[in-house]
Amino acid sequence: MTRKFTAALLLLLVSAGFSGAVSAKCDDDDCDSQKYVRKSFFNFSYLSDKLRLSDENFNFENLEGVWDEAGDVINDNVKGVRNNYGFSLTRGHTYAFHKKPIARLVTIGLDAIFFDVSYSNYSVVPASLGMSHQEDGKMTVVTEEMPLHKMEYSLQVGPSVTITPGKQLTVEAYARYAPTFSAVLVDRTFAGNYASIFVGGASVSYGKLGVGIEARVGSCEYKHLGGKGNVSFDGGRINASGFRAFVQIRW
Repeated sequence: MTRKFTAALLLLLVSAGFSGAVSAKCDDDDCDSQKYVRKSFFNFSYLSDKLRLSDENFNFENLEGVWDEAGDVINDNVKGVRNNYGFSLTRGHTYAFHKKPIARLVTIGLDAIFFDVSYSNYSVVPASLGMSHQEDGKMTVVTEEMPLHKMEYSLQVGPSVTITPGKQLTVEAYARYAPTFSAVLVDRTFAGNYASIFVGGASVSYGKLGVGIEARVGSCEYKHLGGKGNVSFDGGRINASGFRAFVQIRW
């Protein structure tokens, strides 16, 4: 009886020691089955886009138009007034639909961005964007070039696929809808409104640092909100199409 008890105890100790060794090995080697996927990210972007008048509205009922516009952005076929320069800051997180990567490689999730701010500077002839100028009680067409400043704050949500082939390399592709408040300032006139924007892009990172690019298309019908200027936004909806190239930090 004592021998059986001693043998069982030794077997238990050996099993526990073996399990501990395996666990220790997993921790040291970062086993693929327990692979850590960096799901939070912060982007600093350089942005390039164009503004133009359009009667086309980008929304969920016209997704074909969204994809056509995105294709034109990639091929640089979009007509309009290109910005002089612009930048943006974006912070977000990917919420995975499953705990472990599929096949130790793929993570499917939902991207959520609660902070996305951007600024872009243009030199425009207001008439090209349907703007007019009130002078002595009369509306006149503005043919002189003026600076235009555009500021936007966005939320974003959409599906993403993240591939982690190793311990450090991360590749992500995503498509998002970005409800946005867009505001412009031209000739001391402040205007703004809700804008529907669609985003699609990809990023590659090694460790915590990476780079990426995304295409953006959207539209907004600006309404006068205030200011001391006399510019009137009465030309209808304005489309914005462009891209962002960004440096990314992941954690």
